[in-house]
Order: sequence, then structure tokens, then C-alpha cells
Amino acid sequence: MNNAIAQPFEPAATSADDLLETGLMNYWYLVARAEDVTNKPLALRRLSRNIVVWRDPDGRLNAIEDYCPHRGAPLSLGTICDGLITCAYHGLKLDGAGRIAATPPTPDSPFVGQTAVKSYPCREIAGAIWIYFGDALHTTAPEPVLPEELTSPEWSNFLFTTEWKCNWQVALDNRLDPVHGSYLHVGTFTLGRGKKEAELKVEDTPQGFATWRTNQRGVNIDWNETFIYPDNVFWVRTEIPYPPAIGGSFRINAHPTPIDKDRTFVWFYRSRKVTGWQRDMWRFLYKNRLEARAAEVVDQDRVVLERIPLEARKREMLLQTDIAVARIRRLMKREAERQFTALKEARSRKERIPA
Repeated sequence: MNNAIAQPFEPAATSADDLLETGLMNYWYLVARAEDVTNKPLALRRLSRNIVVWRDPDGRLNAIEDYCPHRGAPLSLGTICDGLITCAYHGLKLDGAGRIAATPPTPDSPFVGQTAVKSYPCREIAGAIWIYFGDALHTTAPEPVLPEELTSPEWSNFLFTTEWKCNWQVALDNRLDPVHGSYLHVGTFTLGRGKKEAELKVEDTPQGFATWRTNQRGVNIDWNETFIYPDNVFWVRTEIPYPPAIGGSFRINAHPTPIDKDRTFVWFYRSRKVTGWQRDMWRFLYKNRLEARAAEVVDQDRVVLERIPLEARKREMLLQTDIAVARIRRLMKREAERQFTALKEARSRKERIPA
């Protein structure tokens, strides 16, 4: 049973830093595995917001605030009947648009038909549920722009999800830090080789920037690319080599999804562009050998990152190899300031409008 306390109001950021701590708005975020969303209410906390998701009888997705407009009980404690979510407390029924469909204690209530809670645009893509978290200036969601590894039949992938007890920005820093693989993951199946010293280069790309080591490629975590589509989606793609016994490499596409200021929903797509028997062989090896070894690497990250507080940034001594970390922090900070300023100015204009 979900034990989360109901949330009457969405969190209101008081600064750009405050907004950034719980996640940038106006982006699509991966929030759950598709298999976890059924015809029963599923409570999620993402970007410090309580959400309930479910499927209607035709399998269509619904995502709304986990809050009953009657007396504030979490809707996720209720049931789904004919595609409507029914509050366990007094039986109010709401649809996937957040409209009140029925008020059983008072059947002729004027509230029936009114939109009472926020609904969230959602999509099922590549075995996952994605939700668009738009602010007051972005009420219509664009179609998500996702990497070819998730959308092209030429690629085969596996989705990994877990939860870490750290701020999502700490997890994002780790995604932009290729050098840690030569130290934290030494001795692991895929990341136990190569040089420990490095110089990183960063180059702008049409949708972000690429990062690579100047002294090796295809040995450890030697290259990644960051994609940023404003008001749509962003992710980091990393190239990971397999040892010679397997050959080739695979790619990781991921971006941490904030749960709240202290927790992160971590997800990775591990993908390979292979066909025929080679695809079948890779998928067999992954489920029987490689998945467990990859989980070991991820857990090494977790152990360290859960012990790095966000405020550690205030006394860091960054090295040249942190060039990509510094770049992503600037971009995220700039985007948070843009969003916060736009909302603040919009509210100011509204206040000046005479009644």
C-alpha cells in the first residue's frame, strides 16, 4: 500500500536553484517501467510531485495528481472501475483528464464534469512510461524526441531501473564523468582496462556537446554525447566497449529522473545495433551473464553517489577531467534560471492586469 501523504499543492520554487533541485520543468521524464502500470492505481513520486498512473480497459495510459479534490485523500488508495479512478474515502470518480466523473454521496453535485486535478501527458515508449512535466506556460506537450537506440528496429535494448538516495544532479554529474570508470570500476568485466590518466576534450554539437579522451578510444568510458532538446527532452549517450572475448561495444542512453531533493529514479537503456543470430546471442548473454555484471558496476556508482551531498559542490576542487561536468552544470543552471524568470515575469504581468 502507498504510504505517501497527500499533496494539496504542487511545490513552488522560490529560486532557480530551488527549481533545479527537484528537476527542470517542460521536459519528458521516464518515470516507470511499462510492465508496472496496470489496471490498478500506481502511486509515483517524481519531481517532488505525487502522481497516480493506471490503464483503462483498452490499455490507454492515464496520469493525474494523486489527490482527491473532495477531502484530499490519495487517489492511489482507491480502485479503477470502467477506466475511472475511484477514491477509497468517499467514492468520487475521476477520469484521466482530472475531471470529476461522479460524486456518489451527492449524485447531482455541480462539481461533476469539472476539471479538479492536474493531468499529465504520458506515453509508452520502448518498454517505459514517460511523463511530460510542463509548467504553467507549457500546458501542451510536444511529441518526445528520443534517440534512435530506443526507436529504431535496428537496435535492441534492455531497460534497467533502480532508485538512489541522492539528488539527481549528483547522478547526472556521474553520467558526464568518463574518468571515474578507470578507478571506481577497475576490475569489472567491461571497465577494467586502459589508461588511468586522461585529458578530456569537449566539442559543441547541433543538440548539445560531445566529450572524449584524447589518449584512447574504445577501451574504457572514453566517449559520450549529451543531447538537449529545449522544452522536450535531454539525455546522455555513452559508448562502452566489451572485452575482446565478446567484441564490439554497446551504448547507454540515460538521464536521471528526480524523485525529490534527496532521491533519484535511475534508468539506463543498454543497446546494441546487431541483427540475426548475433542479436539473439547478445540478448541471451545479457540475460544470463552480462546483466548481473552490469548491475555490479551500477551498484558501485550507487555506493559512492549516495554519500555525496549536493552541497559538496561548495568546496570542490575540480580537475581538467571535470570539464564536461562543469559544462552540464552551467547548462542546467542556465535553463533553470530561464524557466524561473519566465514564470516570475508571467505572474508579475498577471498581477498588473486590472480586475
